[in-house]
Amino acid sequence: MWNLRFVQDYLKHRFTANNRHGIHSPFVYTLIDHVIYDYASQQVYHEPGFVPEKGEGRAGLKPKVAQLIYRVTKHFNPAIVVELGTNNQQTSSYLQKAAPKAKFYLPQNENEFITLNKTPSGLVVFHGENLEEKILPYFNQYLDKINPDTIMIFTGLHTAKNLKHSWSQIKLNPKVTLTINLFWIGLVFFKQDRKEREHFKVRY
Repeated sequence: MWNLRFVQDYLKHRFTANNRHGIHSPFVYTLIDHVIYDYASQQVYHEPGFVPEKGEGRAGLKPKVAQLIYRVTKHFNPAIVVELGTNNQQTSSYLQKAAPKAKFYLPQNENEFITLNKTPSGLVVFHGENLEEKILPYFNQYLDKINPDTIMIFTGLHTAKNLKHSWSQIKLNPKVTLTINLFWIGLVFFKQDRKEREHFKVRY
């Protein structure tokens, strides 16, 4: 059940965020128009196991959030996907279906993550609702291996106070050039060809 703080955060986000018409970045506008706001039903959404159930390590991810992560992943088509905070050893179905040819890594502890840190970057998904205080150390540890095409997705940004703080710290990192806060998830980009660092709040 949503608590009062969560509802207040959600309402604040709704009133202060933009839709695509308030966005002046061509890259972000196109991403919103063609991917984030693509609400058309897709057959894959209705396949068994597409949305993880409560207790499967994603804290009962909302269907519309799983669908959004699926669309973002499919759009960027990463060759490598790293999924952190699953609390089990199974890749999320919506990620597998979005990037069927990708190589998946699911480190379950810090030692596995250190080994993974030598792996080329692609898409990194942080399940914040499960990682909580670990999310910022993991993020900082992974920075040595990012490249301009690395994309990070953070879920559960508002499920705990320390996650909100972690998100604010991530935005301040000098290697981060673009963030998109969709309340349910946050997207982080590292492209170096941007003229200025930008941080967007978008309704979803």
